[in-house]
Amino acid sequence: MSEIPYGHYFQAVIFDLFGTLVDIFKVSEYKKNLSDITEALGLEPGRFAAAWKDTWDAFPYGNYPSVQARFALALELYHDSAAYPRPGGLQKAITIRDDYIRGQAFKIKDGTIDSIKWAIREGYKVGMVSNCSMETALSWKQSPLAKFIPDPTFSCLVQLKKPDPKIFLNETNKLKVDPSRCIYVADGDDHEFDTVRQLGMTTILVKYNTDDAYRHEPFPDNEHSITHFRELPAIVAKLEGAMRA
Repeated sequence: MSEIPYGHYFQAVIFDLFGTLVDIFKVSEYKKNLSDITEALGLEPGRFAAAWKDTWDAFPYGNYPSVQARFALALELYHDSAAYPRPGGLQKAITIRDDYIRGQAFKIKDGTIDSIKWAIREGYKVGMVSNCSMETALSWKQSPLAKFIPDPTFSCLVQLKKPDPKIFLNETNKLKVDPSRCIYVADGDDHEFDTVRQLGMTTILVKYNTDDAYRHEPFPDNEHSITHFRELPAIVAKLEGAMRA
């Protein structure tokens, strides 16, 4: 991997999680998961899907206190009255949801850990900012990535959400770095690049096949992009060189 000669300008490399360090959610998999949950509960699919979506009004940052709490609210919203799942169905549904979200956070992309190790060896601080629900935060310590990023910023814990600049400043404050001397590596969803550029960060776009990808927007225009993490060290070295020029 590339080495950065003569020290470096940037102080930290900050990553996004879903679509960046780990695979993006798939629309088909999300729909299948919701279908499995509804079947376990024994409820009408369309009505429960609408109630499940409406729970985000109460928990806009993914900050429900537990998976059980979100299910309880969804069942209250189901046709404006209490819904009673089949016996044993609720616990089965909770397990299905929990396994799905936790499992996605463990789909680490090839080369990710090697690139993070490289950044740390080079002397960069490493951080992460993620819009995510509580399941991801609660299981983070079990992720192989937690060894390198032990205290990331999760929307569900700080009750902030991209593209709010405060969620990024929360991470740079924890790392004790200047935002203008940070590289932000992400897939650019949720208008996050608009915000981090205003904060002075340098952006690297992570691109992937968007067929079936659960995204909110198309990839933004960006000068620097990668499709595999083995490309990251060379781009960081190039950015460092430009700062010294």
